[in-house]
Amino acid sequence: MKQALELAANGRGWTSPNPVVGAVVVKNGKVVGKGWHRRFGEAHAEVHALDAAGKKAKGAVLYVTLEPCNHFGKTPPCVDAILKAGVKTVVLGTRDPHEKAAGGIKALQKKKVKVVEGVLEKQCRRLNAAFFKFVRTGQPLVSAKWAMTADGKIATARGDSKWITSPRARAFAHLLRGRHDAVLVGIGTVLTDAPLLTCRLGLERPEQGHWQPRRVILDSQARMPLDAPLWTAENGGPIVIVTSSDAPIDRVKALKDKGAEIVSLFSKDGRLPIPEVLKALVKLGVMSVYVEGGAEVLGSFLDERVVDRAYVFVAPKIVGGREGVTAVRGRGVERVSDSQELRVTGLKRLGDDVMISGRLGTWSWMRKA
Repeated sequence: MKQALELAANGRGWTSPNPVVGAVVVKNGKVVGKGWHRRFGEAHAEVHALDAAGKKAKGAVLYVTLEPCNHFGKTPPCVDAILKAGVKTVVLGTRDPHEKAAGGIKALQKKKVKVVEGVLEKQCRRLNAAFFKFVRTGQPLVSAKWAMTADGKIATARGDSKWITSPRARAFAHLLRGRHDAVLVGIGTVLTDAPLLTCRLGLERPEQGHWQPRRVILDSQARMPLDAPLWTAENGGPIVIVTSSDAPIDRVKALKDKGAEIVSLFSKDGRLPIPEVLKALVKLGVMSVYVEGGAEVLGSFLDERVVDRAYVFVAPKIVGGREGVTAVRGRGVERVSDSQELRVTGLKRLGDDVMISGRLGTWSWMRKA
């Protein structure tokens, strides 16, 4: 199952809004076939693994991270492929939360195929956390990320922020980008830092190409420069610009003509409503969003309490100063007792920097039905 989990991770990004799934066929204690769901609309992991195993699949054990589907969608039911191959036992990590896709276990058992459930279940569910939330709530999984000094600053009083963290920490942040369907920033970050918002490490798959998440910019008044570096960034993902319905029409048209996908929303007091932003992204097939900033955007997402997890990079540097930019702004809370609790799930040393990762909210959608 560990191998199946590793294989499943290869499909991150490519399979949305489907889950990532890995499968391994074992015969007489030896691996005879491996596969993963490579791209939305294409064959599922089980089919790739069974094809690789060929005739050796008969009487074998199939390990798969998610319950095999039992319905016709973009592809035929995986249950049919398993039965046709003559697999004797199916060992799975977790059940599929989608009502339409579920039912594989019962269908296999009905045909006398032995099914073993719950192997490395927590790891299998965690790998598809975005899928579980998307299916059960209709909302994307939201991750917030920021890099700050030991005294909580993301920039000096004059706005200088390069570089707070080490190259090693920044490289890891690129890997995190690649684990999400979209990376999101505010127009202030674009104007100040001129980011590319691309993943530049560890995402090349010879048989798939280079995965890049959508690049989402919250830009209520369509101020996005037409010569910003992200327009011409190599291997850049699609650009989505979220504007207010009262943004200048000529500016919106110019951005659309440049190739951006425009999402127009009603704004309140000049601010885009975060819940509506997330609904709009869901309609684009986005299951997971990686919010990088700036401080006001991070604050807005946290104020709405829609952030599910946070990645906080802390560098052993002290900026000081009353006017230094703090990592998270927004409204905040009036009492410490009202603050959101980050349940720490990981501490990672990256050179001299430390990354703290943790969960926010209840994560009730990850529980067993």
